[in-house]
Amino acid sequence: MFDQILSVLFPERCRGCDKNGTALCLDCSKIIPAARPIIDPFQAFALWDYQHPIVRQAIWELKYHRKSPVAKILLMAGATAIAEHINELLRSSNTRNVILVPIPQHYSKTFSRGFNQSELIAKWLLPAMPAAVIQKALQKTRATDAQARTHTRRERQDNLSHSMAVIDRLDENTLYIVVDDVITTGSTVTEAGRALRAAGAKHIAAIALAHGYAR
Repeated sequence: MFDQILSVLFPERCRGCDKNGTALCLDCSKIIPAARPIIDPFQAFALWDYQHPIVRQAIWELKYHRKSPVAKILLMAGATAIAEHINELLRSSNTRNVILVPIPQHYSKTFSRGFNQSELIAKWLLPAMPAAVIQKALQKTRATDAQARTHTRRERQDNLSHSMAVIDRLDENTLYIVVDDVITTGSTVTEAGRALRAAGAKHIAAIALAHGYAR
């Protein structure tokens, strides 16, 4: 109710053109570039170019303000592309079950931040994938530095090395899709994939809202 009152008193304005009524209008959403194909790591797919200022701002709001209308609009705009990508993965892997696996946070970060943005993205994805379910299969086994504080790919890999684990044995006939907000070097989803494989997963992919480096 409070959010509805605020939306009437202070209506959203487009982050691109300042048009009243929506956080991101259709015209501005059409000019945001798609992410470039991800060669490495495994079966990774992202929607939008992280270098675009609207995309960067959307992810910043999502991480530090617990919600982002722009991020949700961007995700819904790419829902069809995501569904097509997942259907192709299901055909190629000859599997039927899909489980979305949010990138985990160490409990200390969840305590300080109050939520996990990857879990929120996974929830937003469900309407586009009615047959999928969310499973918090991964756990963060140790606290790591924020990836933004590292400077090289090797530093990112070392920072995350063996920082995730799966407690229960996984189904080798299920497609596990790691969900994250942004993929840069791919170190985070690669570590997630390593942990999933160690627990018995055979079919693993990754989906992110954005890909690339902020400049």
